[in-house]
Amino acid sequence: MSIQLPSDIEASLQAEAAALGVSVDELIANAIKAYLRNGTGARSMPHRISSRDRSAEMAWAANPDMRFTGKWVVLEGNQVAASGSDPKELYEEVAAKGNSSPFLIFVSPYEQQPFAGGWLD
Repeated sequence: MSIQLPSDIEASLQAEAAALGVSVDELIANAIKAYLRNGTGARSMPHRISSRDRSAEMAWAANPDMRFTGKWVVLEGNQVAASGSDPKELYEEVAAKGNSSPFLIFVSPYEQQPFAGGWLD
């Protein structure tokens, strides 16, 4: 890989590399390794987040308990953890209890019909 640097930065890197008795490439490689090893760059590095099986929540949502019609519901598995009219308040309440990824849905009073996009001529 080749990077074009401003001449003052390039001169500074060459001087530091010469003072340490290494090549500019080695100086940069060592600096990047140290940066990553110290964790400074770890926050900006992509990382994998494990996904959670939400099949129980999806099954409940497909056939909700009608007592919760017109309300927001937080599900944990197939159990209602909280319900109410303010989704932000519910989310904050459940998150404060340690649920970092609440499954929040609105139980609509209307029967959901399948949607097929298109138009009629």
